[in-house]
Amino acid sequence: MADSITTWRLTALASAQKGQLGSATAGIRVFQDFFVDIDLPVYFTQGDEVSVPIAVYNYLPQAQTVQLTLTQEDWFELLDEAEKELFIESDDVEVVYFRIRVVQFGTHSLTMTALGERMSDAIRRSITVYPDGKQLEATCSDRLEESVEKTVTIPAEAINGTANITCKIYPGVLSQVVEGLEKLLRLPHG
Repeated sequence: MADSITTWRLTALASAQKGQLGSATAGIRVFQDFFVDIDLPVYFTQGDEVSVPIAVYNYLPQAQTVQLTLTQEDWFELLDEAEKELFIESDDVEVVYFRIRVVQFGTHSLTMTALGERMSDAIRRSITVYPDGKQLEATCSDRLEESVEKTVTIPAEAINGTANITCKIYPGVLSQVVEGLEKLLRLPHG
């Protein structure tokens, strides 16, 4: 089950070999006495300097000292300590900030470990980092009969590793419509 604090509804349906039917509904409470959470933005831009907030939740009946450790990765540069200590009271929430500078674009993960005297937790969140530049897109269409040649010019000032060429060949106009329809009919998620 998801570890967010919530109540789930469990429904059970049963049937016996003699045709008897039965059902029951009950609530299942999901709760963690101690956990950490990373409050990340939707994305970063290469070069950003950010104080990442780490929320520490202590619902234990007693206070505890917690050692927070940010796992260092090559996609960011740590601007303060990788380890911080926190004393948190019972039924309390505290926030600790870790300052980083983003140096590489792409999709990366940020991992935080919280070692407590009585209970511990760890969390890993995924974040997308965009290059610090302006996105340029170009599209060209043609009819493929015998051979077609297209020239793509990548500007000299383009950021290394960001150039991407996608070539799609459709057997007919209807194929493009079907591809667009698939994207329209996708189930919502988020």
